[in-house]
Amino acid sequence: MTIAIIAAFIIGEYPESVAIVLLFKLGELVEDKAVEKANKNINSIASLKVQTANKIIEKETKVINVEELKIGDSILIKPGETVPVDCTILKGESALDTSKLTGESKLVYVSKNNEILSGSINQTGTLICKVTKEYKESAISKIVDLVYEATNNKGRKEEYITKFSKIYTPVVIAIAILLVILPATLGLDFVVWLKRALVFLVASCPCSIVISIPLAYFSCIGAISKKGLLIKGTKHIEDLANAKVLALDKTGTITTGKMKVQEFDLLQNKSNEIDKQKMLQYAYSLEVNSNHPISSAIIEFAKQNNIKLLEVEKQKEIVGCGIYGKIEGKDVIIGNKKMLEKYDIALEEIVPENAILVAVDRKIVAYITLEENIREGFKETLSKLYDIGIKKIVMLTGDSNDEAKKIAKECGKIDYKAKLMPEGKVEEINKLKQEGKVIFIGDGINDSPVLATSDFGIAMGEGTDIAETTADSILISNNVSSLPQIIKVARKTLRIVNENIIISLLAKLGVLILGVVGIAPVWLAVAADTGITLLTVMNSIRIFKN
Repeated sequence: MTIAIIAAFIIGEYPESVAIVLLFKLGELVEDKAVEKANKNINSIASLKVQTANKIIEKETKVINVEELKIGDSILIKPGETVPVDCTILKGESALDTSKLTGESKLVYVSKNNEILSGSINQTGTLICKVTKEYKESAISKIVDLVYEATNNKGRKEEYITKFSKIYTPVVIAIAILLVILPATLGLDFVVWLKRALVFLVASCPCSIVISIPLAYFSCIGAISKKGLLIKGTKHIEDLANAKVLALDKTGTITTGKMKVQEFDLLQNKSNEIDKQKMLQYAYSLEVNSNHPISSAIIEFAKQNNIKLLEVEKQKEIVGCGIYGKIEGKDVIIGNKKMLEKYDIALEEIVPENAILVAVDRKIVAYITLEENIREGFKETLSKLYDIGIKKIVMLTGDSNDEAKKIAKECGKIDYKAKLMPEGKVEEINKLKQEGKVIFIGDGINDSPVLATSDFGIAMGEGTDIAETTADSILISNNVSSLPQIIKVARKTLRIVNENIIISLLAKLGVLILGVVGIAPVWLAVAADTGITLLTVMNSIRIFKN
C-alpha cells in the first residue's frame, strides 16, 4: 500500500493516492472494530483477575495486593466482589456466579468448608475464607494464561497462511517491478504499465487472508471459552471439528462421581442374629473418619436414618480394601471381597457383585450396594451429539460388566467396554481411531495416557491442575452438556476459514486479471482489497452467533 501511494503521487495521480489512503484507513477502522468484538469474550475472562484482596490481620481487614497473599491467610470477600484466589470457606454462606468460568448461568450455593475458585463472583453473603492457593497457582490466573497461550498456539492452516504471506509479499513486489521494467524494455508506455503494476500490487495484498484466518480461530477460542472449554491452542480446533467418535470415562464424566446407597440389607441367614439398625450403626462408626467416596455415601445414608455413632477401638483402614475396628467388643469389618480375604473370612452365600460387605466376628452379616447418579441432561446430550454427526459414542470404564451395562442402559444409545485398566483404555482408543478422529473425555490425572492418545482430549475438572494435564483442553464447567454446541462452533470455524480462503483467492485473481489488462484503476483495486478484507472479517465474527 505504501509503495502504491508514493508511486501514484509521483506520477501525478493525486486522487488515486488519496483514495488508497482513505479506503485503506476505512478498512482498518472496521477491522479494528471486528477484532475488538473478537477480543470481548477473552477480555471478559481476563477481567476476572483482581488486583487486591481483603486480608484479615488480627480481626481487622487490610486491603493488600493479591500477589502478596500466602497459603493459610484469612481473607474477607464481600457481596459483589470477585473471589481473588482459590480458597476454602471458614465462615458464612453465599451464592456464587461462576458463569464467566464455567459457562453455567445457575448460581452455586456455598457454605462452610466448601472450596471456591478464584474468578467466581460473590453475590449475596459475606465470606471469610482461608487461602489454599497463591495467586499465580489459582484457577483464574491459570485460565487466563492458558487462553492467551492458546491464541499463540496456531493451527495448521493458520501456520501455513503465516508462512505463505512471508514468501508471497516479496514475490508479488518482484512481479510488480517486472510489470514495469519488461514493457519499458519493449518500448511500451511506461506510465500505463506503472499504473497497471500498482493495480497488481494493491490488488494482490493478502490482507483478507492474513487478517481473517487468525481472526476466525481467535474468535473460536473466545466463543468456546465462553461455553466453559479451554483449548490449548487453535491447532486443536481442527481435530475437534473433524471428530467422528466420542469416548468417555464413566465416573465423574457420565456420572456425577458422587455415590449413594442403593440398598442396605442383612443376609437372610443372619437376620435373627443382629439388628439391622445396629448393623448400620457399626458401618457408620467405622466409616465416619474416612474420606473415601464410598464412606461419604454410607455416612450420608446413616445421617438420613438418624443413626448414632459408637466408639471404635483399634481402627485400621486398608487402602482399596476396607476398614477394621473393634466395636462393643466385637471385631467389625466393612469392605470388599479383598478385605474379607485378608482376614480369612469366607463368602458363605451369594451377594450382589461389587457389594460392600459387613462382617462381625468373622461372619458376613450384611451388604451395601451403591449407585452413581448420571449427570443431569446427559441422555439429551447424547441425542444432540448423534444429531450433529458423531457416529459412535463409547463408555470406557474399569468397573464391572454389570455396572457398566446398567449405566449404559440408563443412558440409552451408548456402547461400553468394562474392566479396563489405563493401558486397556489406550488400546480401545487406538481401535476407535480406525473409525475416525476420536474425542476422549476423562479425568485429567488418572486418564492421562488415554487423553494423550486420543485425537482431542478433554479433561474434566473445575479449573484444577489445568496447566499440568496432558489433555488438549479442559472442561472447567465439568458438564458435557455444552459439548454439542462446542463442536458446532469448531466446525463452523473451519467452514468459515475455508470460505475466506476461497473468497479471497477468487476475488484477487479476478481483480489481478482486470488490472493487468488495464480495465481496473488503482482505486478499484484498493476498494476490492478493502472490500474483500471486510467481507472475510465480518464472516469470521459470525462465529459468535451460536
